[in-house]
Amino acid sequence: MNAAQLERFRKKLLEKRKELLRGVQSSSSSSMEAGSDGIQDIADQASSAYTKEFLLSVGDEERRVLKQIDIALQKIKEGNYGKCEACKNPISVKRLEAIPFARLCIECKEKEEKGRTVR
Repeated sequence: MNAAQLERFRKKLLEKRKELLRGVQSSSSSSMEAGSDGIQDIADQASSAYTKEFLLSVGDEERRVLKQIDIALQKIKEGNYGKCEACKNPISVKRLEAIPFARLCIECKEKEEKGRTVR
């Protein structure tokens, strides 16, 4: 992968990171607000609890992706970006365009999803 491609992926990762941070902050605020509007009947309490849990789970997924983005940015700095963590072969540019924080090449990802051990 050449320097221009690396820079393009770095910018893409930073933009996605910025977008997710806004989402995490927003969902954290929304989850705190859910259920904080005073006296509620049992149905309202259940609905508020569900809404709060849903918003927190969305935040968890965003935080997981943020961690993957941070790892990808570190790999760019170290010169390891775009290499499959399992087989050490290059991850296709097409895959990185779709998921710039991908850790595995498509073949190893498919094996992982099928439950096979990936080395």
